[in-house]
Amino acid sequence: MANVTTAIVQKELKEDFSAIEIAKKYRLTRQAIYWHIDKIKKKKRKKKKKKKNYNLLINWKLYNEGLVKRGEFLLDFSFFQDWKEELNFINSDKPGRPYQYPHSFILFFLRLKSIFKIDYRTLEGVARKLIESIFQTNKAPDYTTFHIRLKRLKIEIDVYQKTEKQDIAGDTSGLKTSNRGEYRISKYRGKKREFVKLHLTVNTETKQVVHCNVTPEQVRDCEELPNMVSSSSKYGRINNGYFDAGYDSKDNYQLLKEREINPVIRPRRSSSLVRIREKINQIEQNGTAEGKEKNTYTRLKVLEEFLTNEEEWKKKYGYGKRWVVEDRYSVFKRLFSEHVYSKKIKNMKQEVIIKVNLMNLFTSFLIGSKKSISITQMKKNYSDKPP
Repeated sequence: MANVTTAIVQKELKEDFSAIEIAKKYRLTRQAIYWHIDKIKKKKRKKKKKKKNYNLLINWKLYNEGLVKRGEFLLDFSFFQDWKEELNFINSDKPGRPYQYPHSFILFFLRLKSIFKIDYRTLEGVARKLIESIFQTNKAPDYTTFHIRLKRLKIEIDVYQKTEKQDIAGDTSGLKTSNRGEYRISKYRGKKREFVKLHLTVNTETKQVVHCNVTPEQVRDCEELPNMVSSSSKYGRINNGYFDAGYDSKDNYQLLKEREINPVIRPRRSSSLVRIREKINQIEQNGTAEGKEKNTYTRLKVLEEFLTNEEEWKKKYGYGKRWVVEDRYSVFKRLFSEHVYSKKIKNMKQEVIIKVNLMNLFTSFLIGSKKSISITQMKKNYSDKPP
């Protein structure tokens, strides 16, 4: 058995030999070679950074005030002042029975439902108690009214901090459609409950969600990227797009290149570095790459750079910025749980957008945003007036 040192293994790795090839060459086990590789990696690791002193980084007075503003907004009754004007606006030229309650009034209760995770019947009870304190109406909407009006509301993403240029980070996470039978399935096995996919795109600087969509679980992550890009571009020109391996496809590289967006997509480890370089040489020998071959060549060059030195690739392109979208998912699920209470995809989208808008608003409070929400803006954003 050959006496192999860490220096020898490091030299062989620089010559693009894999761990398996080195093990065969020196008649050693792969575990022995991996032991040396781990030793090399430990040398490259930098010393642990000192912990940040958040007392110096965060203005706690402003931060605490932002948290307090959340409660103020949830119990803001300013919409009562424009009750008649808003009703006249949404009922003008409306065929059929006119609305009895303004959109802002319905949206007020739907926000409470999202934050406090209550059902429609409980929501009706809350409305009954509130009606006792106002004079605009003497009858509270029932739970069926809340459900129907949710479907009819025209709700769009509210972004409270827009920038001329932006870097976006996109990812997908699952939301449960039901929590029934969880223990039975985990203990006795059985058919798992279906879930839906929540697709979010976030501005990495402002942490504002600029795209939100809900799809069935069968939809692949990479299929949603065109929608992510088109929706996000409304809120500023996109410079860089940060995505994980789920979005790694030739079509996505082509789309981002056509829109002049720098694609920072973590490639899948689909082949060895030697094989990747062989493919690149074949394309270069055939001449200028065009069409589908050009997309393949672009992806192969990224894959070559990634496999050569993964850590260097992440540092060079700032792949760490993608953590912002993971942070938003964490905030979303802590605030609103990982369940959706609606049963149809259309209603799920409405429910999720209401929650995302609340999250964007709460974020703007915490970073000192002074943007105010007016009744006029609510009329504009949430009107479902027929054409």
